[in-house]
Amino acid sequence: MRDIKINNQEVLNALNDYKDWLYSKWQSGDMDRDLKLNCKDHTRDRWIADDYLQRQIAKGRGHDGYPESMRVYAGTMPDTSVEIHKESLEYRDKGEEINQKLMTLLSAKKNTLITCYPPGGWISWHNNANASGYNVLFSWSETGDGWFDYWDLEKKERVRVPDVPGWQCKMGYFGGYDQPERVCWHAASTDCLRMSVAYVFAEAETMWQDIIDDIEENY
Repeated sequence: MRDIKINNQEVLNALNDYKDWLYSKWQSGDMDRDLKLNCKDHTRDRWIADDYLQRQIAKGRGHDGYPESMRVYAGTMPDTSVEIHKESLEYRDKGEEINQKLMTLLSAKKNTLITCYPPGGWISWHNNANASGYNVLFSWSETGDGWFDYWDLEKKERVRVPDVPGWQCKMGYFGGYDQPERVCWHAASTDCLRMSVAYVFAEAETMWQDIIDDIEENY
């Protein structure tokens, strides 16, 4: 994974517009009233543990690429094919608004994630082998009290990328099972409010570098 500095003001403005809106919903208590949590228990340690990761790796292709468990607010994804409660409509619409802005600015192929973690939230170890390609992951942390971990296949060790207060950007390649040397197992956890927005891109090295340049360029 590679850390990318977000200097592009249009990208940062789009991210902040969404963050400010969603954060106001959190502060007012509307988010807890309007949205459901995907997981209501508090079994976080189980899903982000080393032994759980090794059991998933041992499944090989038996792991479908999706996380088995996550504690996030449901209803923020811009997916109009999924029926949701009317209370969630404005969250989905706001997610679609930022999605359209960033898809245009970044020339992204597909949105893979727009979500919000409460304090104590997590996403379990998974590898996105079902949606392989070059990825950009924007994350916002209220206090920086969280992390993104990935499994280094070459070194056979867990690598931690600590959150920082505010926005940060990580870019990497998530390989499919036809590229076993590039499969990227990853998980995340937080003890403060955390938001994530992620995209997958066409498999083209030249385009990949152009996107990095666009994000890092101070227009």
